[in-house]
Amino acid sequence: MSVLAVTVFVAVLFVIQVYGAGSDNSASPSSKSYNVTVNASRGEILDRSGNALVYNEQVNSLIFNALEFPSKNDEMNTVLLSLINLLESKNEKWIDAMPLVFDGNGNPAFPEDSESDIKKMKSPSMLNLNPYATAQNCYDAMTEEFGLEKYPKADAIKLMSVRYNMKKSGFSVYAPYTFSEDVSVTTIAYIKENSDFYSGVDGQVRSVRKYTGNGTLAAHLLGTVGALSADEYKEKKAETDEALKTAVLDSEKTAQINARAYAITDSIGKNGIEKAMEQYLRGKNGVKTLSVGKDGSIEESYAVAPEQGGTVITTINKDIQEIAQSSLEERIKSVTDDEAITKGLTPAGAVVVQDVKTGAVLAAATYPGYSLATYYDDYDKLSKDPGKPLWNRAFQSAYSPGSTMKPCVALAGLEEGIITKDTRILCTGQYTYIDQTFACFRKTAHGNINVQRALGVSCNIFFFEIARQLGIEKLNAYSKLFGLGQKTGIEIDEAQGILAGVEYRDSVGKGWKPGETLLAAIGQSDNSFTPLQLSNYCATIANGGTRYVPYLVSKVLYADYGTTLYEHEPETAVQTNISKESINTVKGGMYLVANETSCEPYLGHLRYKVACKTGTAEKTRRVNGVYVDGTDGFLIAFGPYEDAEISIAVVIENAGSGSSTAQVAADIFEYYFSKMGEVRNVRTENTLID
Repeated sequence: MSVLAVTVFVAVLFVIQVYGAGSDNSASPSSKSYNVTVNASRGEILDRSGNALVYNEQVNSLIFNALEFPSKNDEMNTVLLSLINLLESKNEKWIDAMPLVFDGNGNPAFPEDSESDIKKMKSPSMLNLNPYATAQNCYDAMTEEFGLEKYPKADAIKLMSVRYNMKKSGFSVYAPYTFSEDVSVTTIAYIKENSDFYSGVDGQVRSVRKYTGNGTLAAHLLGTVGALSADEYKEKKAETDEALKTAVLDSEKTAQINARAYAITDSIGKNGIEKAMEQYLRGKNGVKTLSVGKDGSIEESYAVAPEQGGTVITTINKDIQEIAQSSLEERIKSVTDDEAITKGLTPAGAVVVQDVKTGAVLAAATYPGYSLATYYDDYDKLSKDPGKPLWNRAFQSAYSPGSTMKPCVALAGLEEGIITKDTRILCTGQYTYIDQTFACFRKTAHGNINVQRALGVSCNIFFFEIARQLGIEKLNAYSKLFGLGQKTGIEIDEAQGILAGVEYRDSVGKGWKPGETLLAAIGQSDNSFTPLQLSNYCATIANGGTRYVPYLVSKVLYADYGTTLYEHEPETAVQTNISKESINTVKGGMYLVANETSCEPYLGHLRYKVACKTGTAEKTRRVNGVYVDGTDGFLIAFGPYEDAEISIAVVIENAGSGSSTAQVAADIFEYYFSKMGEVRNVRTENTLID
């Protein structure tokens, strides 16, 4: 994989030799030494079989060396503006990250959502302005400090951005500044050819993040990497300072802590796996000592060698992830009708696939999505998109689950002795409770039916009667066993959801009405679960009653794959202790849904039999200030039926029905079953990855 190449600043050494700037006396008074930080490459992220999801690629960056770079305002600004124009003429980018822009009228303004950066800009270490200083005040202060009075506004704000970031990063002989992170070889060559003018500007080879599938594959799971914010830097510095206090007498430990310390110019995982595994991915910076003798001879050695970050092996199956994403997108586009789009309802949905025997997440897709490769370029557009493509619907959106709730209610009724496998309840199409009348699904009268048939035809009346006898507290006790309305414990950000009942209503200052117990039993009322929770709930039924903690990372290996730094063992969250008889009864009902009723056209033809439960839920969404009604479709499924290996949860917003989501599950099952029995372990350099 990528190896970090470090540029040695020979010209810097010459200045040190002559002027002794930033030097430390060594044992010999005739020599000088200079320490340079060597940044470590970030670790890579692979799928469960060793396929790269996130990897490193070498690029050329432009750096400024403080000892040769012009120090006077006029000279510095002349060089900077020339560099800016050079890169822009070649459509190459330079780092422009200042919390100050021009508004539509050409006046200085603060960007939205930049409070912490604005605070940093006004701080004593930067512009030393009052907290109430305006954008114009900041602009004026920098114009004066950086000598930009003679420049047109368009040029001044570009120069201001570079000068501000140089100051913010602590640009000095000990801290070179990165002006551009990716430039062409021809640009480097041009600068070298004109080195007299571009004094102190040099090229450096560095590693950058690259992504499989143009950055769209598993983007919501992998996450982003970005520059440290002022608050993040403050937090990390405090952690380092605290660690150094305990290591004050241990020089080796102190060196290790310093090697892991963050500089203000560093990057950090912002979300997803990049954030969750930051401590392993980041690696350890090195320190190179350059010693210059009186005769001009140069010796260099590593005080601390840089170490590339660890390689994170995920649970993701790259092929299943690709199928999940493409099938979800195709199905969403096919079932979202013109009327929904006319109303302003955005086509959207999610799918989660898990290993039912471990809890490992094999795939999790969200639509609409985005590309990690162009995330920062597209951020403004993405953040304003009404479809919220940056939002991880698979883990962070909570939905009313509709009839996918019914297997849980059936298990509660069976375990509490309210029903048996053979108990029959009469469905006339209506159910009266106290002073309310409730209708069956699609207002159908199903007659005398047992629990398996009730699951197969999704009879509301059957489950209303179970719920009436159970009561909401007992019903919720079983819901909690299956993790519904609770965080699962997965490594990255997730929503908790809501479990309908007295406890939730009390928390929002509202009362609970008895009739709502019936609605809760069919996945309505306040019930609100994430697709991840639904998949994990289905997996718990499929494996016989063990609820695992879902996870995305199976292990972390040292960069050379020689040492395991971290390994995840499947973790049991709850042993439900639900009887095998009850589990098998409910599985039988779910089998009917997949093979004899609504989902048979999609799932009945697969090479292995599967089981599922559909659900629909009416949802009112606010669109452009107007409330619009739509119907979300859900599916939970597992297979093979006889010895389940995977569970699937699918949600499509405004799909109209649960069965309309079944094609997504069918595509995933079809691929998975075609690969069953194949050897999926991959060895890399004779090292077992999975």
